[in-house]
Amino acid sequence: MAQTFRDEPQVMIVDDVTATRVILKDMLTEMGFKDIVEAKSGEDALGKLKQHRAQLIICDNMMDGMSGLDLLYQLRNYAYLVDIPFIVVSSNGEVPVVDTALDLGADDYIMKPISFKLFKRKVADVLRRRAASVG
Repeated sequence: MAQTFRDEPQVMIVDDVTATRVILKDMLTEMGFKDIVEAKSGEDALGKLKQHRAQLIICDNMMDGMSGLDLLYQLRNYAYLVDIPFIVVSSNGEVPVVDTALDLGADDYIMKPISFKLFKRKVADVLRRRAASVG
């Protein structure tokens, strides 16, 4: 049975690979999320965030143009976007890259290929931590 979240957050998936966005969207739907927005690049995400503020961003790191870390840096420098929980999903698990993501303010870092069980736990943990820090 899928866990549903109260006060359903709008989740934004940012990845330049359509198949990855579909997989992440399917996992989030299975978890009970209904309001899911997709962006195909960091630039696309910034444009969409100007129209609709996400309450959670799940973002690939290695994308053409603006990388996930570049997007994270941008978000952490906009006052109205600074507090959005941000999870990096990447096939690059090199320690300096993970450390940089966390130093920039990523709430978590998940390695591809993604285990649904791990993904579900990490998303729930990030949302719980954020809720505890504001409440």
